[in-house]
Amino acid sequence: MGKNARNREKDKALQFFGDNFWQSRAFNQRAYAKNLHMLYSLAINRFRWVNLPDTCDARYLEWVLHTQGVATICHSPETPDIWQSLRAMFTGNYNIYGYPVEWTAGGFGSEVMGYTVTPDNGELVYYSRAQQWAGAVPFHPDLDLQQFARKMTHYERTEDINLSHQHTPWVFIAPQSKKQEVMEIFKQVSGGEPAVIGDNSTRDLISNVSAINTGVPLIVEDLARGKQNVLNEALMYLGIPHLAFEKGERMIEDEARANSAPTSVMLLDCLTARREACAKLNKRFGLDIQVYFNEDYESLNWNYINNIEAQAQDGLLSEPAQVDSDITDVPELEG
Repeated sequence: MGKNARNREKDKALQFFGDNFWQSRAFNQRAYAKNLHMLYSLAINRFRWVNLPDTCDARYLEWVLHTQGVATICHSPETPDIWQSLRAMFTGNYNIYGYPVEWTAGGFGSEVMGYTVTPDNGELVYYSRAQQWAGAVPFHPDLDLQQFARKMTHYERTEDINLSHQHTPWVFIAPQSKKQEVMEIFKQVSGGEPAVIGDNSTRDLISNVSAINTGVPLIVEDLARGKQNVLNEALMYLGIPHLAFEKGERMIEDEARANSAPTSVMLLDCLTARREACAKLNKRFGLDIQVYFNEDYESLNWNYINNIEAQAQDGLLSEPAQVDSDITDVPELEG
């Protein structure tokens, strides 16, 4: 079988044809891909870059930071007006504080590859401050997210299996000669269909087949809680605000602050590293690059501008005119 044929067979194996137990491999891979895609989307869209040069790509910059831990904003010595956000590959030369004194900039393909960068024509951008030291263990944040996605998938698929045991909580024991007939009955009952078997040997089937109730308890709530805990850990790792645990009574202010403190520190670890790079670029090259935690300010501003009552409460407008509910001289509509 050729390579293309094998790839087609592999793709076919990952397609869904109903909820069939023999497709567990496909369900496992789809569930893992779904969880990993969600975590990647959260990670890459956490920050909003402002005033990046038009020739830079903020999405690619965050992708490089997330997959390699470090990137560079720079320009080639031959084209000082064309700034680029690229991969950074260290050459092995560091200063007394452990920062590289030169590195190689590289793009996604071979078009932008291999020119040397120093503080004279660019700056390094680190994923986090913890990454800003030489000799560190290779740091790839995407590998950490893969661990979170794997554990979330394990909880999710275990929940599916537990539900399937509730749907069909029996194990049948039958002679080998009756196996196919029992399978047909089992499929009909599981699908909610009337189990009607037309066979002269039905009495033999009844007398020779027994069913055992597996008695598997329903634990989907515990599994869902475990998956949520893993997701909360991933959100803390990314510095994204979230409710870390459930509590029956209201939390006091100190409790809420202590609960969110690790998440805030993780966010500042990543945000400060990016802002330090912006400050160096702005000071050295007269740029005005800024980076913020990403929120939909455009929608918030639009909502506020179109909310007259909110503007009045802030003293920007006079009080909204009161409508007299006792008006009686409204003309009646004809017809």
